[in-house]
Order: sequence, then structure tokens, then C-alpha cells
Amino acid sequence: MLPRLLAGLVAAAALAGCERQPRADASALRDLIGAEPVVLLSTDWCGYCGKLRNDLGAWGVDYREIDVERSAEGQQAFALLRSPGVPVLLIGDEVVHGYTPRRIRRLLADAALLPGRPGVAPAVP
Repeated sequence: MLPRLLAGLVAAAALAGCERQPRADASALRDLIGAEPVVLLSTDWCGYCGKLRNDLGAWGVDYREIDVERSAEGQQAFALLRSPGVPVLLIGDEVVHGYTPRRIRRLLADAALLPGRPGVAPAVP
């Protein structure tokens, strides 16, 4: 009896997450912010945004940064994404929520946006 009850509670909890609003797709975001291959949505006080800025700079990646608090464009993009926080990085058609340097390096390498050999991501220092 108890295992079935627990299984039912787990299933109910999983289904409760299905009611979340879907996130905007990259094409709608691109219509708003333009065609730059790499765009960082950030704030000036966000520690992870600072880490991501440093990583992008160290990797030699050209990117456009939009402050989601200080610009109308940033506020609209952030609302469109329904993101839980910053940083948000747009790489081509991929939207990356949060600070995930390994995933970001891989996506940049796959999109040939890292200086050096295409498809090879440099190591994080």
C-alpha cells in the first residue's frame, strides 16, 4: 500500500510541473534582439554574469550584452523568455539559462564561434 501511495505522489508531483508556461523559442527572441550570433542577457550585479563575461573574453568570443534591467529591449527579451534568472546566453538558435561553462563552450565550438580550430573547445583555466 505504501509503495503505491508514494508512486502516486511522485507521479502527481511530476505532472504538476507540466503546467509551466513554455519558454520562447530562439526565433522569436532573434526577432527582438537581432542577428548577432552570441547575445548575453545579464545584469551588472549578477556574479554569474560576471563569470560568463570573463569566460567569453578569455575564450576570445565576440558577443553582444544586453542588460535586462536597464534597457527596454532587455526587459522585453527577458519577459519573452520567462527565464528564472540571469545570465541567459543565446548562441545561434540555442538558449542557455544559467552559468554552464562546459555546455556553453561545447555550443560555441559546435557553432564555430570559438577562435582556433572549429569544433574544438578550449579548456577552462
